[in-house]
Amino acid sequence: MRYLPCILLTAYAGFTLACTPSATRAAAAAPDSLPRWEGLVTTADSVQLFTRIVGTGPDTVVVLHGGPGFTLDYIAPDLGPLAAHHVLLFYDQRGAGRSTLVADSAGLDAARFVDDLEAIRTHFHLDRLNLLGHSWGAGLAALYAIRFPAAIHQLIIVDGIPLRRSELIAGITAMNQSRDTAERNALQRWMDIRRAHPEDAAACLAYYRLWFRPFFNDPTALARSRGDFCAGTPASRRNKIQGVDRFTMASIGDWDWRAGLATFPARTLIIHGTVDPLPFAGAEEWAATLPNARLVALPGVGHFPYLEAPAAVFSAIDTFLAGNWPPDARRGHLAP
Repeated sequence: MRYLPCILLTAYAGFTLACTPSATRAAAAAPDSLPRWEGLVTTADSVQLFTRIVGTGPDTVVVLHGGPGFTLDYIAPDLGPLAAHHVLLFYDQRGAGRSTLVADSAGLDAARFVDDLEAIRTHFHLDRLNLLGHSWGAGLAALYAIRFPAAIHQLIIVDGIPLRRSELIAGITAMNQSRDTAERNALQRWMDIRRAHPEDAAACLAYYRLWFRPFFNDPTALARSRGDFCAGTPASRRNKIQGVDRFTMASIGDWDWRAGLATFPARTLIIHGTVDPLPFAGAEEWAATLPNARLVALPGVGHFPYLEAPAAVFSAIDTFLAGNWPPDARRGHLAP
């Protein structure tokens, strides 16, 4: 396998990264102090993908952010402990952030997102990918794994969307029903403002502070985040509402990826908080469906485990990337 640390970043950024593992985690290393490169990758249909490469270590992990329509800025700043001894490759997916703001239904079809990930792989001459998908990023990873199974070396799913649309709808419905009337009304007011003024960053932040409240068991965890769900330009925030939110998930239809992943060969680690509104049963189905998968359950943790249980999350990922299963990883089981 070819790695960005030794082959690509020296040429792109003018620095050399270590090609041997760190003896201990550089926990104190700030993400902003680590080697970093930013640039654009152009796809076959002329979309430019804003890409950031950060970190040091012997291997490269491509990180797929959630959404769709969010940017790498909500997750990248909080993965600094991983970047201390792995190279992390992030990119804003099409239609979002600093990538080309594709706005039409054909250009925002989920199949195009798969094409983009393959363009990233080939652009950086990666033989096989280490992939980490969070939330919707797990859906993109699933679609990529179905089409390009041999292109994935190892897969990490962190609180990913379920393998079936019906399971996601059930989880979101239950979460919304658990909100009190005042909160539902406030969400609707902020959403109305966002629709009328989609470029409004303050309205965006107010909306997501309320929207993500049930996604955390620890209410202080969001305040510890260095990420930004409303990053980007006024035009990109507008495009999320008017383009990406309308077309991308709709393009997948009533998905059920179980059959397509039943023979997926790569080692897969699923990490999932037990109180995530995205049902824990969905994580167990991921682990039971993929032949070479294991599940790490995080009791009392929500949708952003790298904020609520960072030590457990980063330790599990490090162990997995080193070729071993975390001690508490187990096979999933299907609900009766």
